[in-house]
Amino acid sequence: ILTRKPLWFYNTSLKFFLNKPMLADVVFEIQGTTVPAHRAILVARCEVMAAMFNGNYMEAKSVLIPVYGVSKETFLSFLEYLYTDSCCPAGIFQAMCLLICAEMYQVSRLQHICELFIITQLQSMPSRELASMNLDIVDLLKKAKFHHSDCLSTWLLHFIATNYLIFSQKPEFQDLSVEERSFVEKHRWPSNMYLKQLAEYRKYIHSRKCRCLVM
Repeated sequence: ILTRKPLWFYNTSLKFFLNKPMLADVVFEIQGTTVPAHRAILVARCEVMAAMFNGNYMEAKSVLIPVYGVSKETFLSFLEYLYTDSCCPAGIFQAMCLLICAEMYQVSRLQHICELFIITQLQSMPSRELASMNLDIVDLLKKAKFHHSDCLSTWLLHFIATNYLIFSQKPEFQDLSVEERSFVEKHRWPSNMYLKQLAEYRKYIHSRKCRCLVM
């Protein structure tokens, strides 16, 4: 009796062929190295590659396919998603590189996974870590905008605004566009009004006018 196996079974089975020459009928050339792959999987999982291999393009008749603008590590992560329907970026930088690759090949679900990963990672960072980290948030914002990641770019702009005291002290803050700076100043937290009222309150409680009634 034939039984229908769960999706994870097929995903696990396909991972066995990832970056393996067994039954491979296409080879990607990246940064001077080669990565074997299988057209059937690529065509089934990626519309851009389906058009590339089935249309009137050079790749349809070629075995060796050059890949530009992507590192081997990022492209292997991209292939892993196509083969297994899952990905686990090592960090924010790798997730951004993978997002750019996903945008290049128009794999929108992978883009959303990378967006969510980046947002979750940044949200989980305490203020002290945000202040000391070397990651350029403004550069991340610009890359998200350039690669049509509207969800991530909108969130990053809001994130900069709500952590104003941290990011306004960083050199890259000056790289915000006039429009971006205007949004951040308008929605910043803490606001100028809050800081002014806080300063007045602290001044008051330390003045002679403020006495403890109990004492």
